[in-house]
Amino acid sequence: MEQADQSVELRAFRGARRASVYREHSLSGSAFGRILAVAAKRGPSLLSSLDVYGRHELDKAGAKRLAEEATDVRMSGELPDLDGDLVAIVELARWCAHASEDSWLTVLRM
Repeated sequence: MEQADQSVELRAFRGARRASVYREHSLSGSAFGRILAVAAKRGPSLLSSLDVYGRHELDKAGAKRLAEEATDVRMSGELPDLDGDLVAIVELARWCAHASEDSWLTVLRM
């Protein structure tokens, strides 16, 4: 299956590994790839280091950084057609980063 046909799912978890709540956002592999490409053009970053093929897990600090970097990509205005996805990624990452309990965020290919 081609990259555009598969989705990338971001899931933010709060709680313990055995008992947690989560929120998620899915987008196409091609849309996520475009976001990564714009992030890479802006310089080395956590966001540009993610790829659409692997499974990545971020802690609270990583989720906070992801929110900041996705906000920067959004504010660049280079991907107006993906604004909704960028907003969802920022909100999801912030929800994870501001948890009072343990939290983590995963990025995985479906």
